[in-house]
Amino acid sequence: MAWRSIKSNLLYSSINIGGLSVGIAASLLVATVVINELSYDKNWSKGERIVRINQEEPATGSKKASIPLPLGPSLAANFDQVESYSSVESINNTFLFNQNKIEVSTLEVNPKIWNILDFQITSGDPEIFQEGYPNLVISEKIKNLYFPATNPVGEIIENVSNFGENEKFIITGIIEDLPVNSHLRAEALVVKKSNANTFSSNGFMPYGTQYLLLKAEVSPALFSQKINQWYRENVEDNREINFSLQPIGEIYLGSEEIYQKVKGNQNNINILTGIAILLLLIACINFINLSTARTIEKIKTTGLRKILGASRKGLILQFLTESFLFFGISFLLGLSIYFFSLTPLENFTGNLLPLTFISNLKLVFTAVSLIILVSLITGLYPAWVISRPGSTVVTSSFFKAPIESETFRKTLIVTQFVITVGIIIGTMVVQEQLRFLGQKDLGFDKENLLRISFTNWGEKGSAFKKEILKIPGIERATIGQWIPSSAGGTFSQNVEDPEFPGEQLETFYIDGDQDFQSTLELQLVKGRTFRKDYSAEQQLGPETSKEEELNQDQNPVLITEYTAKRLKIGELNRPYETIKGIPVGIIKDFHNQSLRNRVSPTIIRSVRNPDFGNMLIIIDTEDPQKIIPKVEKAYNTFYPENRFDFSWISDDLKNEFRKETMLSSILKIFSLLIILLSCLGLFGLITFTIQKKTKEISIRKVLGASVGQIVAIFSKDSIKLILLASIISVPLTWYFLEQWLTNFAYRTEISLLVLVESIGVVFFIALGTVGIRVVKAAMKNPANNLRTE
Repeated sequence: MAWRSIKSNLLYSSINIGGLSVGIAASLLVATVVINELSYDKNWSKGERIVRINQEEPATGSKKASIPLPLGPSLAANFDQVESYSSVESINNTFLFNQNKIEVSTLEVNPKIWNILDFQITSGDPEIFQEGYPNLVISEKIKNLYFPATNPVGEIIENVSNFGENEKFIITGIIEDLPVNSHLRAEALVVKKSNANTFSSNGFMPYGTQYLLLKAEVSPALFSQKINQWYRENVEDNREINFSLQPIGEIYLGSEEIYQKVKGNQNNINILTGIAILLLLIACINFINLSTARTIEKIKTTGLRKILGASRKGLILQFLTESFLFFGISFLLGLSIYFFSLTPLENFTGNLLPLTFISNLKLVFTAVSLIILVSLITGLYPAWVISRPGSTVVTSSFFKAPIESETFRKTLIVTQFVITVGIIIGTMVVQEQLRFLGQKDLGFDKENLLRISFTNWGEKGSAFKKEILKIPGIERATIGQWIPSSAGGTFSQNVEDPEFPGEQLETFYIDGDQDFQSTLELQLVKGRTFRKDYSAEQQLGPETSKEEELNQDQNPVLITEYTAKRLKIGELNRPYETIKGIPVGIIKDFHNQSLRNRVSPTIIRSVRNPDFGNMLIIIDTEDPQKIIPKVEKAYNTFYPENRFDFSWISDDLKNEFRKETMLSSILKIFSLLIILLSCLGLFGLITFTIQKKTKEISIRKVLGASVGQIVAIFSKDSIKLILLASIISVPLTWYFLEQWLTNFAYRTEISLLVLVESIGVVFFIALGTVGIRVVKAAMKNPANNLRTE
């Protein structure tokens, strides 16, 4: 009987099944992204005991995962709570596989890593460290790509280093590919023994990322307190720093303020979760509204069945069965849409999705259970409405639908359009924020700015720079130890904050050659630039003596306007101890960090012929891509053993907000879906209303009403409902968007125009949906409809 009921009105069934199918598919797709984001680093068997050591400087508020490398072995030697430790650095290496230069993403680790992370070994015995060379453990992916017919375990291979001499490695084993849902992504492991066991008081010592394996039932929070107390009592350090232990399962989504290559955003996950719920909610609202409207239409048939002996329980069961059938068909269709959309979704997100509602039985069971629950809940109200009235009441010619039924349907429509208006406003504000960040003046021209990756230039750096400047289209070039989109400078130091005595202010130093300022076109506002004088003969490093460091305090530097203001530097050409140099010029502020951070005091030092660093090249030609092969040829001539690696700074800067850009695209797609589902429900309701009031429309036409007047009469209720929805939605959406925008140091304002445009879009589409259906009904010949009267 339920199937016959579905077939009896194909328009109603098509709208209901179509809306539910799209809603279910879209909800499953968004839920898949969310589930995979939440699954990061949950696969390690000892995950509950693995922590990363983070460092925070309370004076400046800066947080990082890079800590003094002697800390790990010192904690293991002094505390029983530590079972094991290892450094883990994510580094891209270039290896010579069969004389081909192949870039491989690697994790540089210590031999103790095998006690912490459970890699699945498929060949060799990599757990036993082989002396003589750094050990290389490759993944199945690398083995299949470059050693398809042989077992490379035991082979000696070389890397191609841009930083110095090439290094030899021995392949000691093969492991299964690392899980994609981990912030530790790599195609191989480089296992080295660490010699960093001694702390330094001047801050110059090896730094890196370290992980601990704690013993069972050790509290990371309580143990962090013991670490900080031990560090203050046993390590001579001029800085005030605190260490904290972050469980590995929280690293991916809990590192918003910490630099790492692979990380997510909890706010974006919350937004996506909300979208998945709202999509399914709107589809269910459509179903309830359409089912209730059709229920009222069939109420007299139900009354006759009651007269013939049908019980209320039987009627409720029939309509619940109909609901389950609708949801079952819709779920199967939605699952088909979901299946064919998975690959495009993976391409869109740029990540494989190992957990899906097709491949994972637990998720399949969850989805089926949820659909059964939702179909039961959404089917109960129409079933209750149709079975409630007595048989004599509903068969009477004076029967009218209960007023609470009409009120409930209108409430659902308002809820639907509250969501729709909110999603459209959110989409427009997110897009506006990304446009604002993309158009913000950074203080330098990011377009056509080419970067050659970090290289050990040696004594040939100046000669190489002169050679590429001969290439037509290349305007300027500089070697420096900072690039846009990376850290704030070559290094940073904390200085006394003049505005807030007793507090520290993080100050960034950027080392570059004499052309650094002119290449980036950093605007001079006072004083002069570097002439033939230098701030330093060499970069500061671990080998720098105290005497050399003090000598550099008397050398010229450039400072930004913010630096001069914040550090109270009013006079040029005299030494300032706080900045370790003599400011000879002030340049306009530029953004040396991500736009997530506000500008900080920044000092530029001129270094004579830097031995290592990145090269930034300004290209001025109609087709910058044609310059790349010429630069590569020159690079390979000077550095034949190096791998030429480059990027465009504009692309690097875009990647900083890749997650937000993806969120914006998702919002655009699903805002269209939400509008479609809302209008689909509205279309179905207005269709039933017109069917019920066909004779009323005909009588109005006979009495002289125009098509426009009829459209206005039938659109009046819809206008009121959308207006009410907008009044509710705007303040709620504004509040949540304001919370989201607080994550940005530089942000757009939510303008009145965006709110008005969003509401206007909803009004236009909704009234268009209503208008088309009403016009079609109003254009019919009234005689055909009144013939039976």
